[in-house]
Amino acid sequence: MEGGFQDLENEWRSTPDVMNLKQSINFECSNSIPINFTESWSYFMTNDMQNLMSRSEHIKPQASRKLGGRFRGLVGNPHLNPSLVFEQELIFAIAACPMNNDVSVHRRILQSIYVFMTKNPTCPRYGTHWEEIGFQGQDPASDLRGVGMFGALQMLYLSSAQETKETLAPEIFKLSRHPIHEFPLAVLSLNVTKMALDAFRDGILNRMCNKANSAIFIVNQFYLAILYRVFIKWSNKGVTIHESCFLLKAWRFMLIVVLFGNSIAVEKWCRAHPKKTVRRLHKYLDTHSAASSYKRQKGMELRSKSHPALHSSWLDLTKPSFEVFI
Repeated sequence: MEGGFQDLENEWRSTPDVMNLKQSINFECSNSIPINFTESWSYFMTNDMQNLMSRSEHIKPQASRKLGGRFRGLVGNPHLNPSLVFEQELIFAIAACPMNNDVSVHRRILQSIYVFMTKNPTCPRYGTHWEEIGFQGQDPASDLRGVGMFGALQMLYLSSAQETKETLAPEIFKLSRHPIHEFPLAVLSLNVTKMALDAFRDGILNRMCNKANSAIFIVNQFYLAILYRVFIKWSNKGVTIHESCFLLKAWRFMLIVVLFGNSIAVEKWCRAHPKKTVRRLHKYLDTHSAASSYKRQKGMELRSKSHPALHSSWLDLTKPSFEVFI
């Protein structure tokens, strides 16, 4: 009986109307203008997310605190400033928001990740090309179920932010395509997004958020910092996907990588040292900023001639100084 239903589904998917619809979506997506993180974040801020924001269970810590709330700020993690509660609720609402094929911004976010990572201006909605950046099939939306559109937003931040688009993004993408040390970049990124969300949910990032007066900036920086730590492990130690304690479960994204020859997981270490984790990212970015700036100036004219669609003055999310981590 099950095989009969499968045959009917396959037959439905292969009907001319369905095939024409997918081809139409592919054409529209492949010809749409890329979108950057700032524009995407602004869309979610102005869009009606009240239904998802009302689900308070997404914000509750995974484990109860041993200390009472009034003592938490003195000994453990402080409360998040009231002015940042809206950002907090919005972040978890986006993480609970599934990819909607009828929303052009959702499609553009996915397409822009591919465009910025591969420098290829053509990106159909469906196809095997998604595997180039580490998605598991022809439709990347199926990989977003664990962290929703926020997983796509953070990967867009990696590939389009001013400080990473010419440094960490191309380097980690290149490593992910290495014939020996390859790994699924998108799957890794979605795992790291979940780690950043868990840390934010448990209040670990509250102190830095309060000091920076921004929740989204700190969550994004923590995400980048974990990615950088994984990147250093793979590139410096020459670890392959088979040698690193790389555990993936279909129902829940998890990533454990052994660091410096011991059994401490990346997530556990970063949760215990969030400030140090981000400082190391900034040290790397400061070291590579001069070189990347030179390359960007030299390559901008060539890229604008080769791919006019990519030549645009993308605005980055207004962010505080790195001094908040010093």
